[in-house]
Amino acid sequence: MAMINCPECGQEISDKAKDCIHCGKVLIEEVVQKRFCSDCGKEVLLEDKECPHCGCPLENEKIKETVIMKTKKGNAKKIIIPIAIIAIIVVVVFGVINFIGSNLNEDEQLAYQNAVEMRNMMRDPDSFKLYDEMFLLKHRDDDGNVDYIYTIFKYGGANGYGAITTDEAIFKDGEYIMNYSDEPDEDDADYLEQLIVKTDLKLYMLTGDEETWEMVDVDIKKIKKKMGLE
Repeated sequence: MAMINCPECGQEISDKAKDCIHCGKVLIEEVVQKRFCSDCGKEVLLEDKECPHCGCPLENEKIKETVIMKTKKGNAKKIIIPIAIIAIIVVVVFGVINFIGSNLNEDEQLAYQNAVEMRNMMRDPDSFKLYDEMFLLKHRDDDGNVDYIYTIFKYGGANGYGAITTDEAIFKDGEYIMNYSDEPDEDDADYLEQLIVKTDLKLYMLTGDEETWEMVDVDIKKIKKKMGLE
């Protein structure tokens, strides 16, 4: 017995092998003789004297040779395994992207909490919309440390009449202070805080003081995704 290399996969196999034991490549095709009745056309056994289906005598019926191809099981496995690996990789990549997309940093977490609080304050929370304007404004003290943070974002929602209205919410750290369009109300318990907020924002817009203030843009897509708004 001699060893040869399979023309399909290159592995060593016997020269008498009918197919490759490694990849399933058919090397020797199996020929099967078949006999058919000349009257009814149905298959009969080679040793039959008469057709078991119609009773016709069987004398000179031609014998046909049929080539039976073997299934390449090895090739099927070779195809299935890469597909399974690709499917696993796709699932893993999707999971990683989804995790990274929903994982918020410290600034984004503050913005997210304030947006959720704003939604819960609304008459109809289900109508809440978050628009593509959201940033943090960090105030630094004389030592350069952040002592408070404003979260400012544009939002919308249904009012008492069902109409959609929009405004810009202002939070100081995790507490709602006012809407940007509001004017400080002397009868409001947060009147002084509202005056400070208005003054801070006006000074920042006029001076652009980057030593005292740091503006941080928020990835609005991550906030929306976390809130289920996409």
